[in-house]
Amino acid sequence: MTADKQGLDRDVEVLIIEDDRDDAYLLTRALTEVAGERGLNLDIRHVVNGLDAMGDVARKDLLNRLPSVVVVDLNMPVMDGGRFLKLLRSELDLPDLRAVVLTTSTEKHVHDEARANGADLVFSKPSEFRELVAIARQVLDFGPAAG
Repeated sequence: MTADKQGLDRDVEVLIIEDDRDDAYLLTRALTEVAGERGLNLDIRHVVNGLDAMGDVARKDLLNRLPSVVVVDLNMPVMDGGRFLKLLRSELDLPDLRAVVLTTSTEKHVHDEARANGADLVFSKPSEFRELVAIARQVLDFGPAAG
């Protein structure tokens, strides 16, 4: 697929659920860089916990304007990412909304639990920006397919 046909004029909305503003900023930069390479119209929203994300997603669901993908941190105050994923899949009954976890943990059991709670993809937060850009490419490859 050519770059023009792959992305041009395609709208992608990403909801970042992350309490660390520096991590959210870096992910936003990485996603923006990849969207620019692909000619995607990118809209990024950021909330700092799962409770705020539940409200955002519920409103978007009522308006039939769900994000293309949500990127969720696991360790957050108020409502953590695991609880958010469980509620997303059960209470809101949104099995097709793409959910990607980006966590500091590298432990297999944490990643497995995230998948059991409803994550479609799970990544450990990288230490290098270029690695974050590679993750952003996968997020944008994965997310728009739902839309």
